[in-house]
Amino acid sequence: MSHGLKKGFIGMMWMACVAVISACSPSPAAEPAVLPPEEQVRTVSVERDGVAADCGNREQIGELLSILADMEPTNLQSVQDVPQADAYTSIHFEDTEGRVYTIFYYETEGTDYVEQSYQGIYKPAPALGELLDSLLKSGEAPLNDRIPMVMAGGAMYYDTGRESTVTGRCGVMDGEITSAVERTEVPSENNQSNFGTGYGYQWGPEEGTLEVCMDGKWLVFERRYVDDNRVYFAGRWHDKSGLSEDTLRWLAWYNGLSEEEQACISAVPADLLDESGISRTEETDAQAD
Repeated sequence: MSHGLKKGFIGMMWMACVAVISACSPSPAAEPAVLPPEEQVRTVSVERDGVAADCGNREQIGELLSILADMEPTNLQSVQDVPQADAYTSIHFEDTEGRVYTIFYYETEGTDYVEQSYQGIYKPAPALGELLDSLLKSGEAPLNDRIPMVMAGGAMYYDTGRESTVTGRCGVMDGEITSAVERTEVPSENNQSNFGTGYGYQWGPEEGTLEVCMDGKWLVFERRYVDDNRVYFAGRWHDKSGLSEDTLRWLAWYNGLSEEEQACISAVPADLLDESGISRTEETDAQAD
């Protein structure tokens, strides 16, 4: 083998070794979880298996943040919106400006983990599980009013604290808030808010926004789905576990339609009919019409 060929062969072998070493190297440890400063936390909500509890107790909030700030980072990566675990606890921190920080807690093969979507996966102290169990068992009533929110089109829209910059607005409303719950509660049906009734709204120019007219001002609300484990249809929430993947895709499309467009839909997936209690006779009649 000539000197030039030997040099080329050695170079290729060196690059191959570097590539193998790089591929086998562990991923870097996760960056710290993104959490709000304690003094800016307005309230904390905890959800597990359909059970929810709100915490406005400053001592408990401080303890919870202290545990989360002292977690051991792992080199596991978070690459999805929710953990790939059979069961998990959702922890939502809401700050004084309406921003929400979500953390997930779960157990896998006897090890406790905390995950923040696309940020990292961590190992918390055992005290975290005990504190969450205590909060969920106590079912403490909210001590503070919730952020203003309105439900429309099967999704929840939260006040962003911003006024709309839209000019030359059309005078026709896309909908109106016709019912309300207490300020400490969460709306559960379309056109319902926790801040009053009689307010008109229009869909915002930005995707996932709703603009509500209040006292002559147009306030921007931003969409967040209520529960990653449930989906809205026919006036109530349904567990995703009882629906097929095709039905979930159909619902994502359906809930993106306006109420007028939804009213024109006559065919409904079979498993959704069963979940909703809508008879197949009603579906046949609708298709015939």
